[in-house]
Amino acid sequence: MSRPWPDFRPGPLGALKAWWRRRVPRRADDITFVPPVSSHQHEFETPLPSAVYGLDFQVKLVVVWRLDLATGLRHNSPKNAAVHHVLQRAKEISGKAMLVHHAALQVQLGDELATERQVPGTHVWARAEQVKISTDEGDLEMARKHIELLRNSTFKLAERDVERAEIRYLRDEVLTDVGTATIWWLQRNGYQVEEAVRLSAHLAELVQIAQLEPTRHWAESLVSSVERALPELEDQHRKDLRQHLAKALSVYGGSRVAAEFADQVGLPAGEQHTNGHV
Repeated sequence: MSRPWPDFRPGPLGALKAWWRRRVPRRADDITFVPPVSSHQHEFETPLPSAVYGLDFQVKLVVVWRLDLATGLRHNSPKNAAVHHVLQRAKEISGKAMLVHHAALQVQLGDELATERQVPGTHVWARAEQVKISTDEGDLEMARKHIELLRNSTFKLAERDVERAEIRYLRDEVLTDVGTATIWWLQRNGYQVEEAVRLSAHLAELVQIAQLEPTRHWAESLVSSVERALPELEDQHRKDLRQHLAKALSVYGGSRVAAEFADQVGLPAGEQHTNGHV
């Protein structure tokens, strides 16, 4: 008697294949993940700020976004929300980069912005593709000059710190009395005792001169007093100390006092603190 419906049961070979699939689990690397296709994209080009005010990168990218209606959230302009969100992410990264590092920035942005993220408070998920960073040649040259100025300023400050440290050492540890000064001279001149005796009068004069209270600017006296109160202060922290003092002076004495202090103690003009702000 024939069945009133078609027979869809697998044959012997089909049954064997189904049994084998149940017996042998599939490996994870056999499964290819296909990300959901985004239904919207928009090409956008705009400047991006660098670490130096006024010097900008130029970025060109494709903003890709999709809508997730299951969130229950809505936004009246999904495209603008997506573009704005991607640019905010880009600015957080570019704002810490120097213009000369544009090639590395392109790689970093291409990596970071490729990750899809939900725009906060909306049903929009956004990411970016095809990120291209370029720079204006004139801006790039200015960026190189800025770096050179920073480098020179750093070297000059380091030289001044070495000089000040040497002066403090001679005044506070060597030329304190004739005996200490004589021993210091002997150590650096091959222990020529007779010559040291002959120079003893001159060393005594140097000790007397070194111990005189020099007429110094109030800024130098302030820094010297604070440093004497902190004898264990490391050299790399002395610049930080001067910057904190300049900030305090700007709050309580105004920008003029802070500028005068910074000029006397060797702080670069760009690091002066005015009205309590850096």
